[in-house]
Amino acid sequence: MPSHKLTPFEKFAIRVEDIIMTRLVPMDRPGALFKWLFKVPIFFYKIGLPPPGSFFLLLTTTGRKSGQPRHTPLEFRREAGTGHMVIMAGWGGDTDWRKNIEANPRVHVQAGWTKFEALAEKLTDDEVADFLAEATRLNPRSERIWSRWAGEPVRAEERESLLRAAKFFPSFRLKELH
Repeated sequence: MPSHKLTPFEKFAIRVEDIIMTRLVPMDRPGALFKWLFKVPIFFYKIGLPPPGSFFLLLTTTGRKSGQPRHTPLEFRREAGTGHMVIMAGWGGDTDWRKNIEANPRVHVQAGWTKFEALAEKLTDDEVADFLAEATRLNPRSERIWSRWAGEPVRAEERESLLRAAKFFPSFRLKELH
């Protein structure tokens, strides 16, 4: 995640995300309304209009049971140093896309107009802790999001706090295949 100044759109999106993730989304699962809302970006990708902003991608995994393509819009950030995209599973990792990746790490990615095949590589808890710290640096409000979903206070300046929280946010690095 290279450091950069956030655009007004990114700042607005972060505020909306904070409200949604700390106050509105149910803790046990997204529920029907949010499951539908979280899928809206798929519509934009399908009609050839990727959603605005530089932090959404469309991940296509292979269904672990069906073998069929499964599309999931996700927020991503760039990994400092490598520039690889990093994605994070919510709900303690109890997501279909994470389970599909663990069954078959070969994925297709579309970010904006860019499309590529990738290998999803699981991050270690140390790497996730670093990712959480950088995300918090970009958006100090994200500590509230991490704390809610980890079930305990998460503080960017407390490494142990970040390491404990990392277990609730399985994350993957998407390495482009050439």
